[in-house]
Amino acid sequence: MAFSKLRNSLSNLATPFVANAINNFASKQGAKDAGKVAAQLKDKGPFKIDEAPSQKLIQNPLKFNPVQYPLDLGDNGQGHYILFESGFIGYSPQTSNLLGNDKKTRTRAAKAAAKLGDKSITTSGIALYMPNSIKATYTQNYADESSEVAGAIEAINSSMDGKGSADQIKAALEGTAGIAILKGKQLLGEAVQLVGAGDPIKFLQKRSGNALNPRQEQFYDSPGFRNFSYTFDFWPRNQKEAKAVSDIIEIFKYNSAPGLKGDAGALFEIPNYFRISYMHRGQVNTNLNLISACYCNSVDVDYAPDGQPTFFPDGQPVHTRLTVGFVEDRILTKNDIIQGA
Repeated sequence: MAFSKLRNSLSNLATPFVANAINNFASKQGAKDAGKVAAQLKDKGPFKIDEAPSQKLIQNPLKFNPVQYPLDLGDNGQGHYILFESGFIGYSPQTSNLLGNDKKTRTRAAKAAAKLGDKSITTSGIALYMPNSIKATYTQNYADESSEVAGAIEAINSSMDGKGSADQIKAALEGTAGIAILKGKQLLGEAVQLVGAGDPIKFLQKRSGNALNPRQEQFYDSPGFRNFSYTFDFWPRNQKEAKAVSDIIEIFKYNSAPGLKGDAGALFEIPNYFRISYMHRGQVNTNLNLISACYCNSVDVDYAPDGQPTFFPDGQPVHTRLTVGFVEDRILTKNDIIQGA
């Protein structure tokens, strides 16, 4: 798979300057000319409209453009790679669908191939080799609490079904006794403890050899946010790849950091979103989970992962390890799972 195979995925990037760069970035000339792209695009600012209402949000002072590692990315990994797009303005966790296009439910494949919505803008794109670890964790939050009186009443009603009158009366008395103890524990126990006398209800329970059933249950709260972490090892083989590595690291750092707003710096501008796509031969790999808009919440750069720093004559590190962490800005529901999350 040559550079031309990256054309489809990279052409989905929303900004015009990215689209204009694709022919050079994914040209058939091979790895030798790939390093020229960064230099050619460095002088082209992606946004020239002074009156754009969201200009301050989308401005990219570093003028980063599509960058990849390794330079012959398309020739390795059987066509698999991972694509990071930064910016992605226009997404709303409350109103957008999984990939931020619109509120309509789409099939997994159709949605994966769709471009960003009209209000979404990508300021830079990074294509990297597929990392060794790719996983998604789905968590649900529950809280264990006592059902208290409501649980006791439910248990009483259930225990009386199918019993004779005498047994029903006995079950009711036992149940109401438990309720009385429960409420007595709350009222009397708390009041007595205020004067330093301990908890008399607990004391009586222990002396009687019994303990009150708190009727604990798991109560559902909400889905947990998904977190993603990727580690990449960079061994640049020439100055062009070393430059690409430097740009990649700076793009992640820049887009994960907030801006400072106002003359006194009283406000932060929220960091940019990232969109993460698992790619295969120029298309989103729908056999893997799709990911909605994410914030990059950690960037870890190790310039001496082998235990001792080593540098090229120009000062570039020989080996750099980058670990980036993301948190998805979306609560996933069954609808999102159907759409490919």
